[in-house]
Amino acid sequence: MIKINNATSENNPPWMPGEFPGPTRTSLSGAPAGAVPGAASSDTWTRLRRGLVAAARAFPLASRVLLSWLAALPRRLGDRLFAMNDAEAYWRNWQITRTQGGLGRRYRDPRFDTLAECPKCRGAGAIGDQPCPPCLSTGRVTLGGVG
Repeated sequence: MIKINNATSENNPPWMPGEFPGPTRTSLSGAPAGAVPGAASSDTWTRLRRGLVAAARAFPLASRVLLSWLAALPRRLGDRLFAMNDAEAYWRNWQITRTQGGLGRRYRDPRFDTLAECPKCRGAGAIGDQPCPPCLSTGRVTLGGVG
């Protein structure tokens, strides 16, 4: 038989996980077993100190999570702003460079890597008064191909 209702809290500990349970009461006076009569307030301070230590340990982690979330906001905003442009750039096989923390983009066609200065006219597009035939007067030649 599986017990679904636990109204008496018989399986639930009265303390938070990771903490030690409070002192057990064994005498009629209400003092914990083995405790000195004037030491009841030290238990409160001990619990308070443990809570403060746990909070101090959790603070750096929480602050790192918050800072990383805040630092990612510009990148996520830029991704939304440039979603259509990025899609077209991917379609054209362009290089995409995120700039200014994700709020800017720089697009570049990698085919520009295949362009070089014409060796015959040295990029002028003409030799004297005549147009340069290898580069068709553009001053650029495509590496590995013609014109």
